[in-house]
Amino acid sequence: MNRIYICLMLLPLFSCTGGTSQKQTGEHTVAAEKQSKLERLMQLPRDSVIDYFDLSYDSISDFPDLSDYAIKSLDLSNNRLDTVIVDYLPREIVTLNLSYNSFHKIFEFDIDPQWQLTERERRKLYDKATIREIDLSHNRLTGIDIGFSLRKIIVSHNDITYINFSHGNIQYIDISYNPNLSNVVQFDPYVIDTVIRDHIANDKKLIPSNWFPEID
Repeated sequence: MNRIYICLMLLPLFSCTGGTSQKQTGEHTVAAEKQSKLERLMQLPRDSVIDYFDLSYDSISDFPDLSDYAIKSLDLSNNRLDTVIVDYLPREIVTLNLSYNSFHKIFEFDIDPQWQLTERERRKLYDKATIREIDLSHNRLTGIDIGFSLRKIIVSHNDITYINFSHGNIQYIDISYNPNLSNVVQFDPYVIDTVIRDHIANDKKLIPSNWFPEID
């Protein structure tokens, strides 16, 4: 009789304990779901090495300081960014997706003004950079001025009229759907393996602007 009584008394206790555990687990799950992707990234160890991280559709308006992380491919598409700060880029970054953001006017990689770099120091920074691919499509850019030696640049679906970049490693560029972009361009299309140029201002052959002699 005593054994039966003890069991009956313990059942509600186990039932309550299980209910509390389930409730805590549920609250933890809800809290985790409310976290942004950026918040979840910031909870990872600072010495993490990540092949790919998705921060798209995360309502990010200020470029986050990711310099403590090693991320090879970073997706920041579909946010509200209008600036990229070089010293905030992840270590070992190779591919950066900035499509569908709020970039406008001429795109440049910003450097923290506190650095006060000379042109020579700036060039060293560019030479040491690991970034090789950038996607800036579907923004409101009128130009790009990139000192890094990239191999792939996508700037389609903008309003670009001016393009300047390092020719060191470039293999692919997509300038399509820039309706005001002339066929006379500021780069040499003949040293690039792949040039996508659909729907620019005209269908004429691309010509480097330095082919034309300056007239005094």
